[in-house]
Amino acid sequence: MNKQIFLFLTVIFTTNFAFTQSIDSIIIDTTLTDLELSFQDSVAALNEENELFSSSRKAYNVALALFNNQNFQEAIVNFNNAIVIDSAFSQAYFYRAKCYEESDNALAILDYQKAFSLDSTNFSPLYSVARIQALSDLEEAITTYHLINSYSNHESKAYYELGVLFYLKDDIDEAIICFTNSISLSKDARAFNDRASCYRILDNNELAIKDYLTAIALNSNLAFIYNNLASTYRHQGDSVKALDYYSLAIDRDANYVLAYNNRGSLYLDLDDIENALNDIDMAISIDNDYAPAYNNKGVTFHRQAKYIEALDYFDRAIALKNNYGKAYLNRGITRQMIRDEDGACNDWRRAKDLGIDVANKYFSSDCN
Repeated sequence: MNKQIFLFLTVIFTTNFAFTQSIDSIIIDTTLTDLELSFQDSVAALNEENELFSSSRKAYNVALALFNNQNFQEAIVNFNNAIVIDSAFSQAYFYRAKCYEESDNALAILDYQKAFSLDSTNFSPLYSVARIQALSDLEEAITTYHLINSYSNHESKAYYELGVLFYLKDDIDEAIICFTNSISLSKDARAFNDRASCYRILDNNELAIKDYLTAIALNSNLAFIYNNLASTYRHQGDSVKALDYYSLAIDRDANYVLAYNNRGSLYLDLDDIENALNDIDMAISIDNDYAPAYNNKGVTFHRQAKYIEALDYFDRAIALKNNYGKAYLNRGITRQMIRDEDGACNDWRRAKDLGIDVANKYFSSDCN
């Protein structure tokens, strides 16, 4: 009996010892697999990328606030910081370009081009390039607008702005083509207005009136369209409609200097001196640097044989606009009325040099 118990205990003890020994001898392998290492590296890289992204955007936001406060030099410094961190940050280049426009158009163009190269779905940088180029070289700007159309598969805005450039080049036929292309893509009041102005230059008043009326139907709040339509009716000799549309222009914009001046000059043509003076004085009260209003006020005094007062206003017009040919012509005519022949001839010579053809007649007949 005692032997059996001993044997049993021995077996139990031996077994437990062997089990304990096997647990203690297990070696835990902490080595990561290649996949696990790759994942760990990816997480670290992502964290670093997120940190850089966050830093770049913080610098950008600071720069944008400075830009909005027109602190352009400080904004450039912070846009630089954003770009150093993230060299593919298209918007940072775009807004840095806007800052450069305040001091260096060449640098602005380079940044706009870089912004577009980083995001060729956004054409705003190229429009900005074209706008800057148009200040000094219309041909370069035209090339850029053609580039926009080649990338964008034709944009109404690009055709419209291209039409404006051809208008400025006095290429009226090409301007009409561009405005027509713009209209075919988007019915816009400004495009109809500008095409109408082209037709007016070509003395096609019927098409001009049709386009102006279409423009008004599309947007009845644009005062300049009413003014342009009024001037077309005036050119046709329809003073009643002209006065109506000048008045409608003023209804849309109570501070519309051009419409007051134009309506005033039409009243002058109709020998309505009182209404003419009211409108011209209103134009001057709105903008006391508007030379045509002073010229027209001089004409009103001339019509009333108040030559000294007329000369004063022609002088003011010329002081504001030294190359104002019509004011020189009118001052010359007024000087002739007070027997200032030398002064008259000097003014007519100046008007002639400035391209006022009728001045040739006065100069040739009275100054040789």
